[in-house]
Amino acid sequence: MPRRYQSRREAAVETVLGTALAGLVLGLVAVPLFTTGFPLAVVVIAALVGLVALRRDSRALGGGFLVAFGLWWVYYVGQAVERCDALNRQPNGSCAIYGTLEQLALAGCVFLVGAVLVAIALRQETARA
Repeated sequence: MPRRYQSRREAAVETVLGTALAGLVLGLVAVPLFTTGFPLAVVVIAALVGLVALRRDSRALGGGFLVAFGLWWVYYVGQAVERCDALNRQPNGSCAIYGTLEQLALAGCVFLVGAVLVAIALRQETARA
């Protein structure tokens, strides 16, 4: 549908979802950089702060970033469990991981907070339109 025939509500939803997607992509790129200690992570965070400061719908951007952060957290916990299992299969290997369920619960909370922020941004923008 051409843009000029779009309703204000549809345009607002597109803007919020586009901003949330930008935050998600930024999080998918930035979180692995943080874990490797790569100096480029500082540039990515500076870009995130700049976008949040300039955008009216920064809740959606932050929400998308938190969704990505939660997903990466679950991935890293899963990788740690797999490495521990592989070590335990080796002769004389010994590995134990404690607090896995708590880590997954925290990662799930971060994911949910991000999803709620995106939902709040959507609701506010559609109410304005």
